[in-house]
Amino acid sequence: MILNLQRAAVAAALSLAAMPLAASSALAAPTKASPDLARDADAVIARMLDLSKAETAQAGQQCPPALADQVDALAARRGFDALDAFRRDAVLYAVVVCRPFDDPRAVAAARRLDRDDVPPPILASANMVLLAEAAMRNDGKGELKALERALDADASQVTALPPEMYGQLVEDLKNDPAARARALDRLRGLDWPTEDGHDQVDNDWALVRAELAADDGDMTRAGAVLDRASSPHVLLAVAQDRRFAALWPQLEAAGRFDWKKVLEAALAKAEDQSRREPANLKRIAHRVDHLRALGRREEAIALGGGYVTRLQAGEAFDDAELSGPMLVAIQAAALSELGRFDEADAVLAKPVAQDRLTQNTARAALLLGLDRPAEVLKTVDAADASIASPFGLMWLDELRACAHHRLGDEAAARKALDKLRKGWRDNPYALSGALLCLGRDDEAAELMIRRLRDPALRGDALKAFRDGPPPPVVTPRDAELDARRRALVARPEVVAVMQEYGRALTLPLGGDYAGGY
Repeated sequence: MILNLQRAAVAAALSLAAMPLAASSALAAPTKASPDLARDADAVIARMLDLSKAETAQAGQQCPPALADQVDALAARRGFDALDAFRRDAVLYAVVVCRPFDDPRAVAAARRLDRDDVPPPILASANMVLLAEAAMRNDGKGELKALERALDADASQVTALPPEMYGQLVEDLKNDPAARARALDRLRGLDWPTEDGHDQVDNDWALVRAELAADDGDMTRAGAVLDRASSPHVLLAVAQDRRFAALWPQLEAAGRFDWKKVLEAALAKAEDQSRREPANLKRIAHRVDHLRALGRREEAIALGGGYVTRLQAGEAFDDAELSGPMLVAIQAAALSELGRFDEADAVLAKPVAQDRLTQNTARAALLLGLDRPAEVLKTVDAADASIASPFGLMWLDELRACAHHRLGDEAAARKALDKLRKGWRDNPYALSGALLCLGRDDEAAELMIRRLRDPALRGDALKAFRDGPPPPVVTPRDAELDARRRALVARPEVVAVMQEYGRALTLPLGGDYAGGY
């Protein structure tokens, strides 16, 4: 979400233009500020209104750098606060539009615009910036407050962004079930204009909301919330978590735990979506991943390879920045599972988007599996940590811990491990993986038990208790790590707790559906 909430200002479509046209008469409104300042403000407002025209916005000229500097200078001028409210707020809104969401100037302007007397489109845009700012601090309550303010002002600005952008909000509220339920109810109650929005409502958000309902003992609501769930990941979580045991018989009878059938249906859905949205890379990434999990890796590689080549050549796609790196990472995983490691490395080494985090993280993991720890550290250092969430930063620290251990630098490995321990709830997988890498098996078992007993973390912990067919080729280092995982989930004290809260599954699926930690 942090990477893309900058788009919220664009989603507002420069909402100054959404004001009634009669508001333009306010350009001549009385003001206590100097005439020169008022005149300069009027000029900026007129320019922003021109930029809001559809033909200009489509040309990508949302706010030229010179105009952004002009707006900043105007807002900093002596006497600015003496401007009438219309001019002052219009200039502040221009700051919000012209500067990145994480720029202190944009945040400060957004805070000043967070008032009930501000026009709703501008109030919503300001709170989208405040939502992003709170997300950077992992302030779940702050995110929820800003979300609700934006929704109450102009819900269309919230639904203008891809629904997955709000995943961090849901994650940041995991320690506050009541607030998390409120956020989910607001998000799930929106009129999403896209298939992705409806999928999020029916699947990922439905799962979390159903978990909260089950924790409250309301299985009727839990079942109703999950009624339209079709995602393999969501249905697998339901099938494992004993919170949903009362629902298992009816779901089993309805064929919703027939895993190959469920995944083939998901593949067919992605293929249909891809035909209707040929420039959407997320659909392609899902198809490649589904084929990989079904054991049809050659088909997956053939499909993904063409799109990766086109991406690398600079061809435009609707979601190249959002989904391009994900597609590349999945393509590399399919290649590596067939032992085509050099090809996988080459694919990951060539960026296809401004995102320098996703591909470098995936490449570092590949190099670790190939037991090339020095290169792992170089690749991790090349990742753009400035755009990473705490969850993403912990993946990098896991890779550092494992690589330093392989190089025999135990002091550096312990330093990375200590960072993982400190923020373990942000990404328990990363700490678990590092503990297994470093041979801290007893601590890994204690962590697994802690996760299983925590309602907010249990679903992800249960993924370690899924087994499926191994890929055709596994590196010695990855085989060693998987053996440690299997030993971990077979420990009697771990099994006893797992059976209290869930059950183990054996699946006919490969890829990332089995073998987690």
